[in-house]
Amino acid sequence: MPSKPPNKRLSLVVRKTYNFMSSARLALVLMITILMCCVAGVTVLRGEKAWSSIFNTLWFNGLLVLLVLNVAFCFFGRIWGRKVTMISLGMILFHVSFVAMLSGVIYNSLFYFRGTIRLTEGEALPSSDPQSYDAFDHGRFFAFSKLRGETTLIKMYRDFSLDGADKQVAYEVAVGEDSSKKQGIIYVTHKLENNGFDYFRDKEGYSLLIMLYNNLGKELYGAHVPLQSLKQKDESYLYTTGTKESPGPLPFPQDPLKPLFGLQVAYRPSLLKGRERAGEAFYQVWRLQGDDSGPGGHAVAEGKAAIGNRVNVGRYNLEAKEVRYWVGMNVRYEPGKPLVLTSLWVGLGGMILTFIGRMRRSRVEEKAA
Repeated sequence: MPSKPPNKRLSLVVRKTYNFMSSARLALVLMITILMCCVAGVTVLRGEKAWSSIFNTLWFNGLLVLLVLNVAFCFFGRIWGRKVTMISLGMILFHVSFVAMLSGVIYNSLFYFRGTIRLTEGEALPSSDPQSYDAFDHGRFFAFSKLRGETTLIKMYRDFSLDGADKQVAYEVAVGEDSSKKQGIIYVTHKLENNGFDYFRDKEGYSLLIMLYNNLGKELYGAHVPLQSLKQKDESYLYTTGTKESPGPLPFPQDPLKPLFGLQVAYRPSLLKGRERAGEAFYQVWRLQGDDSGPGGHAVAEGKAAIGNRVNVGRYNLEAKEVRYWVGMNVRYEPGKPLVLTSLWVGLGGMILTFIGRMRRSRVEEKAA
């Protein structure tokens, strides 16, 4: 039996591919599979595990790509060559928006970035260094090199007002590199945008500049120590070192120097008007536990002093030299979001056109009858 000519074989392959991609059965299988994956992601795995095991995987995004192609083949293959009316134009716009929206979702899931960066006033951190972020999550193909330059916290304002409106807490921030650096104010209803990355206000707290001296007054070490804001039963706040759950000491001095002891510091702000960064610091010094540089045992010295004054804790003196603020900012990069939002408006426009077209056709048919 003679073989088919190359052009006929190619035509047969194209026809089979088209029939497969435009199959309603394929659409049903894809939608059921994607729905099952979504249900498993929000009920069984949840959180980061769901994203790493399902939503950020290539196979799941491949299913979404197949669904996009299937919708495109199903609809546009059926209307190709037909006369364009107001109704069909609306349907075309609606299906184009659906394909564009799914494409935007896929693109976003592969290239997004979400992170939290924390800085003390005057501090600058390299934006492209993963270690600059307390926590982050990103798409499979996101590159940290897109985060160019530095993120700098210039100042935090506790009572920020704009045009007579109280915006409460605000951050003055600079992001980017020299050629494209952008500076602005972030508050609860206003973000800073630079090169597609959005910076949002998240949380803030106090940071003390703790200085270490020997008993002769020689300066040995200094570091900004961020304090936790722990809500108490009486609705007040305790500003102290520790974790988000409870107060605790930290090794001091900190890396890369060898710690001498564990230090717990608490801060009580001044209530006097005009003395925003004044108050008292409370110190507890703890023995280190073994050779692992972890504080343990019991407090061997303690004391308190006003900000800017020293307190003796045995062989050393400590001083909270100044009070600054630290802030945590949410950093977001969602490159597919504009496409998704635009497609929603296009889809809405298509639905309106289809509705108007059908209303007009109904009136014409009524008059003809």
